[in-house]
Amino acid sequence: MLPGGLDIIGVYVVTPLADFTTSTSQSKLRSILAATHKTTSRILLETAETRTEKVIIHVCTQSFKIVCKTLDISATASSTQENADLKFQRGGSKWQQLSYAYNISLNFWLPKDKPSQSLYKTIISLIKPWAKSVTQSLILIDSELPDDEEPLDSTVEEKPTKKKGGNRGLMEFVPPKAYKVEILDPCIPVLPSSGLTEMSGSIRLSGTLAGLAFVHSKATVGEARAAVLVDLVRSVVSRWEMHCDSLVEEPPSHLIGPIIHEPPRRVFLEGGGLPVSLCDYLFPGDSCADACQSAKELLGLKIRKEHVDDSQETLADASEVMCHGDISVGSAEELEAQGGSREGPCSSTQLLLVLAVAAVGVGVSFVSLQGSQVLT
Repeated sequence: MLPGGLDIIGVYVVTPLADFTTSTSQSKLRSILAATHKTTSRILLETAETRTEKVIIHVCTQSFKIVCKTLDISATASSTQENADLKFQRGGSKWQQLSYAYNISLNFWLPKDKPSQSLYKTIISLIKPWAKSVTQSLILIDSELPDDEEPLDSTVEEKPTKKKGGNRGLMEFVPPKAYKVEILDPCIPVLPSSGLTEMSGSIRLSGTLAGLAFVHSKATVGEARAAVLVDLVRSVVSRWEMHCDSLVEEPPSHLIGPIIHEPPRRVFLEGGGLPVSLCDYLFPGDSCADACQSAKELLGLKIRKEHVDDSQETLADASEVMCHGDISVGSAEELEAQGGSREGPCSSTQLLLVLAVAAVGVGVSFVSLQGSQVLT
């Protein structure tokens, strides 16, 4: 639910002091932090979160004393927790918001002699080269190309304002300063053909994704670009993971014709007392109320339905993603219910028959696995 620029830096624990200091509790804390780091850093980008030092905030239920500690969860680091200072700030932090719409268009050919693997692993292995190449993209901010070392906001920082009769230095809430971002993909040179290769099918992934990233008030242009790239790749990978986890079984290999898959679309949540927006993913049939419920269950936030922006991405229209004129929409809808598991095998024969459609943005995103062809 976190947009680009926001990551999980630690956990807070509310227990009696005696329970917190036991070896069992400390071991569990380290395991939780390590598992969280492994999940959040599982991104196909070098700019993803790599810091292994995590924060632990403990609140004692007896004395109400708050203690802050840090713990390095890397394999070579000591398991000793270090004391850290915890400072409270009056008012809220200033944020800068970067929004973008990214047109993705990827075409892949599947060699006939490629070993069988699940649909999930097939797609992930294919988008890895794209995730690496996207780091070479030109990222325009408000139609300009500033240097990475420059501050994102070049204006003079304003000092905190004082409220009459209020606390000294109390900062008023200021909406994030908004920037429009454009991502321009690099041109990949066409390699010379080494001859004819027999293919079992092709995969096409295309569409438009809506994205959002936040950085602090003193962030550089380089930090802003890194946050946008992480948000982009994390969004693509997360949708495919969620979609494959929701499927029951692999499509039967005897099916002929397209099978439409619709991964969840992205919505943005505002409010809940937060200065930044969060995001969620809605499957076909889900509503804004489901996103509000997720925010309440996972983060304890109360978000109203009118504060959920579900207009940035729309579901794919089946009539727009049919690759062949002789394939009717009705036949695609009949095949849509078949689905596919994340771990089940996905053989070349099956890839020959499958067309998977992924609604990953405004317009149409789809993954198409088409018939056997010879690629020059």
